[in-house]
Amino acid sequence: MKNPHIFSHIHQSHRTLTRYFLSYFILLGFLLIGFSFIVRGQLSATYLDMLNQEAGQQLENIKNQLSADLTTVSRVNSALEKNINLTLSRHIGTSWNGYLAAQEINSYALANESIQCIVYYDHIHDMLHSSEKYVDYTDGVFRIYKDGEFISFDSREYEDCITNQLILAGEEGSSYLLYYPCADGSRDYTLFYILNEVSISNMLKSVLSEEIISLALVNSEGDIAVGINDQLLTPHLGIARDSGGIYPLDSQTSLHIRGGLYNDFTITALVSDKAVLERLNAILSRTYLILFFLGITGLFIVLFSMRRTYLPLRNLARKIVKNPSPGQGYLEQLDLAFSATASENQNLRKKIAKYRLSMQKSIFDSMLASRQSPESENFVQMDNGNEIDAFFTMEPDNLIFALRIGLIPPPNQISGDSVCRLPADEIIDFFNKALPGENACLILEHNDDNIVILLIYSGPEENIEGEHSKEDILLALLEDYCEEKEYIAVLSKGSTSPMDIPALYESVLLASRLWNQKRVVSFRSIEPKMSMERPLAYPYEALDQLALALKEQDFSAAELQIQTLFILLDNSSSLENTLPDFFVRCVLIDILTAIINAMDQINIKFRDYSEVYFETLYFCRSCPYPEKREELLARIKQLLTLFSSETENQLISAAQIQQLVAAHYASANFSISYLADNFHVSIAYMSYLFKKEMGENFSDYVWNLRLGKAKELLLNTDMSIDDISLAVGYVNTSSFRRKFKQATGMTPSQLRG
Repeated sequence: MKNPHIFSHIHQSHRTLTRYFLSYFILLGFLLIGFSFIVRGQLSATYLDMLNQEAGQQLENIKNQLSADLTTVSRVNSALEKNINLTLSRHIGTSWNGYLAAQEINSYALANESIQCIVYYDHIHDMLHSSEKYVDYTDGVFRIYKDGEFISFDSREYEDCITNQLILAGEEGSSYLLYYPCADGSRDYTLFYILNEVSISNMLKSVLSEEIISLALVNSEGDIAVGINDQLLTPHLGIARDSGGIYPLDSQTSLHIRGGLYNDFTITALVSDKAVLERLNAILSRTYLILFFLGITGLFIVLFSMRRTYLPLRNLARKIVKNPSPGQGYLEQLDLAFSATASENQNLRKKIAKYRLSMQKSIFDSMLASRQSPESENFVQMDNGNEIDAFFTMEPDNLIFALRIGLIPPPNQISGDSVCRLPADEIIDFFNKALPGENACLILEHNDDNIVILLIYSGPEENIEGEHSKEDILLALLEDYCEEKEYIAVLSKGSTSPMDIPALYESVLLASRLWNQKRVVSFRSIEPKMSMERPLAYPYEALDQLALALKEQDFSAAELQIQTLFILLDNSSSLENTLPDFFVRCVLIDILTAIINAMDQINIKFRDYSEVYFETLYFCRSCPYPEKREELLARIKQLLTLFSSETENQLISAAQIQQLVAAHYASANFSISYLADNFHVSIAYMSYLFKKEMGENFSDYVWNLRLGKAKELLLNTDMSIDDISLAVGYVNTSSFRRKFKQATGMTPSQLRG
């Protein structure tokens, strides 16, 4: 007869296996069915959300770009407000000063593609300057010529504005987009800017797509300032006029509004999801096909994975469960085993909790013992478990104080003699009774003539104001108590953490040096005197000289400045009151930063020096200066040597600059940024280097070349003025004519004669 236990085991195994198979199969079936029901809705929502996000991001990019352009205009305005020629023209008012002011206005307008025209009116001398447009002024109203008619702009409406204004002047079809900076109404001049609508239009045109079919810059009243395909957008502008949002129009189109510009101007777009839905339907067709094959494949995966997971479970149950009950599956066996383990863990936690107080006492004792003075034989081993426990379980608002109380020695007492012993029990009892609320008091040290105790002070709950109210209450109590008992006392600062107890203990020992000066000493009141440092003079001048030497690539001077700074730190370290660590770290990091900033100016790749940089930064932040002084200096010199070697590979001569300028100055796209990119340096450094090598700034140098070439073509060829303008880098012929006349005093036609 076969063994019945064998049959029981086989039955148990098959029952567990069946459960696993059914659980996997049902789970997979529910997942596939559920996924097929929700995939369309989820994909539709996802794709539409992506469309809205992409459209919103593009609108945000347009807004940010437009904001950046307006910020540039604002910087131009700041520069013009401070311009010496405009200031002189207002105060002197001669024709020559007016001419210089007009030149400045024209040069700023030409240099910024966001600005079409700058209008400047001097109220004192009734002088009007306009960089491009014909403008006249009457009684606060500017009239700007456009398309055969004048557009009126009343500046008096905006004189008291406290923010910069973006204004659509004129009517639809004939208008200007103006930037009017905030100004003091008492100012004796008016300065505003006509923005380049072509530049804005190109900016808007760049984001048109199958989804974004119309785009416009709209003011707060719903008027379109600049638009692309705005005829599609116009019928819907009255739907919403708030600062932003998405407004569905029908099943396939929506209105997107992005605000945040001056005067509630918005970037408004008409977005169509038709193209997105067409792509979505194609994706869904493929998705359903994939789901079908996924279901077939899943059945085989279920069978395979079931077998793979069943065997480890069976082996785990056999290892953990020694005597399984008949009729139990492996899951029930493991559940009972883990329940038993959890119960054992709970019992173990209870046992550990019984020893918690002993462990706290041990930690408490070792923490203090490690910070005690050599008078460690006076340390009192604490045996009041409740009091010790209070320091680890106190309320967050309670404070821990260290208090040292001593006897006033008689005038004729011989050093080392003791008259009497401080009554520790009496002192502890006094504080337990005198302090309001739930408090704790603990003896740390007890000599014949002094005692150190710890207090947990809950303090008063009301009618106490001030940052240190608990400390103030304790000090007042000590003053009265010590006066009565003829004691002297020192009180530490308060702390909320028992880990600060060693520091509190040390502070009262340190402050005890002033016992002969006051009856009750507060460590907080004398802390500034105890930690007073020598007046520090941060070496700003030496750091500035270092930065200048690095900018000019004078590495000998740079190394000398670094040596000077290190000598400063060396001398300070040899004094009685040494520099604090944070001061030394700041100086070292500033040296490192000056070198890195200079290397970045000439576009030295960070990966070429990142390892040396991070190692040096670690030493600057973490290592003690006196011990690591030589290594710090060596690493900084290593970085400086790397900088020097890289500059040798990037030497830019005046001949190289001249050669590149001569080859490209006639291009309309030629700029200082082109030079910087060609030589792989920053624009700021290229500007500095150009003026240093060529003796004048970039714009003046290039204009003189263009002017000379234009004169040559005018006198020696029969090319038209328009062709000559293009040949010397000016797409806008009117701008070329105007600047030519400013420079020569005559028009190109007059020169040709």
